[in-house]
Amino acid sequence: MISKIHISPPEMLVQKEIGKDIPTPVFKENQIVSAKVLHLLPRGNAQLLINGQQVVAKTGLLLNPGEELQLKVVQQKDSVLLKLIEPLQSVGTKQLVSLIRFLSKNNTLQDVARTNIPDLTKVLRETALQSGKRDDSFLPRLIENNGLLLEKKMASLLNVQGQDTVRSSLDQLLKQDLKGALLNQLAMATSKGEAMQKTVTGFLDILENFQLVNTQTSESGRYLMPFPIFVGSDLNFGQLLIDTGEKKEDQDRDNNKVVRVSFLLNMTNMGPVRADFSILKKAITGRFLLENDDICDYVKSMIPELKNRFEQIEYAVGNIECFTAAPEEIQPNALMETLFKNENDSVLNIVV
Repeated sequence: MISKIHISPPEMLVQKEIGKDIPTPVFKENQIVSAKVLHLLPRGNAQLLINGQQVVAKTGLLLNPGEELQLKVVQQKDSVLLKLIEPLQSVGTKQLVSLIRFLSKNNTLQDVARTNIPDLTKVLRETALQSGKRDDSFLPRLIENNGLLLEKKMASLLNVQGQDTVRSSLDQLLKQDLKGALLNQLAMATSKGEAMQKTVTGFLDILENFQLVNTQTSESGRYLMPFPIFVGSDLNFGQLLIDTGEKKEDQDRDNNKVVRVSFLLNMTNMGPVRADFSILKKAITGRFLLENDDICDYVKSMIPELKNRFEQIEYAVGNIECFTAAPEEIQPNALMETLFKNENDSVLNIVV
C-alpha cells in the first residue's frame, strides 16, 4: 500500500501535566512546527522536542526515536491537537502515463476482464454504472467500493471493533472493496501463475496512482474516480471528476458552494462523451461535448427529456447545451489535466 496512506489517524494530542498549563512553546492555530521524537512512552505516548522544549503527546502513529516530523496545530484552546504533515508525494510522469493508458482501454482492462476472479468480478459488477435506468445509489456505491478509501475504512474498523470481531469484519470488507479484492487475490496469485500475479499487481498500481493523484489535489477540492462499465462481458472504465471547490476557512459551508461534476465515457455507438455540470443548491446547468455534429444533434434532441427528469426531482434547470468538442477536450487525459489547473482556468466553470 502506498506510503501516503496510514491506518493510524495522523493527529496527536499534547498531554497536560496535572496542575500545569501547556508548557512553552506557545502553540497558535494553523502554525507549522518541527518536532523530533525523543522517546516512546507507555500507553501510546511519545516525548517530542518542539522549539527546544520537551512535550508529551498521545498518538496512534508508529513513530521511531530520532524521527523528525512536520506538524500543524489544528486546535489550541482547550487542548493542543497536532496533525502530521507528510512529505508531499508528487505525481510524476510515470504515474500519469499509467493512468492515461489505463483509461485509454489498453491491455490492462482486457487482462482484468479475462482473470475470472469471482470476488473481483463481483465487486466490479456491483460498482458498475447501470444503464437503462436511474441509479440513485451509483455515486455512494462507487465511493464506498472503488478501492480508493480502503485504508480509511480499515482504520475506522480497527478503531471501533473489538478484537474478536475484527477478523470477520475485515474479511467481509476485503470482499466488498475493489482494492481489498485485489489484495486478497495477490496473496494467492503466486500459486496461480506469473501472468495472474502481473495482472493483479498492475491493477493495484493503477488504483494506488489514483489515490496518489487525489491526495495531491484534495486541497483544491478535486477528485478523479474511475468507474467500471460492463457491456455484456466487455469491461471498460469511465471517469468521474468531482470539484467541490478549494477549501477555505471563511467559506459558508455548503450554502453557496458550486459543485462541478464531469463524466467522460467512451460509448460503443457514440464514441467519447463528456458531460460537465454545475450545481448550486438545487440549480443546475451543464453541457455535453461530443465527437461530431451528428452525435451532437442526437443528444440535443434528448435534452428536453433530461430537463424534465431534473424538474421531476425538483431541480431548477438552467441552460443545458451540446457542442462538438475539440479533440483535446474528450481525450482520456482531459479530466486529469483539469485536476491540476488553477481555479480560474477550470473548464468546468459554467455559470449558474
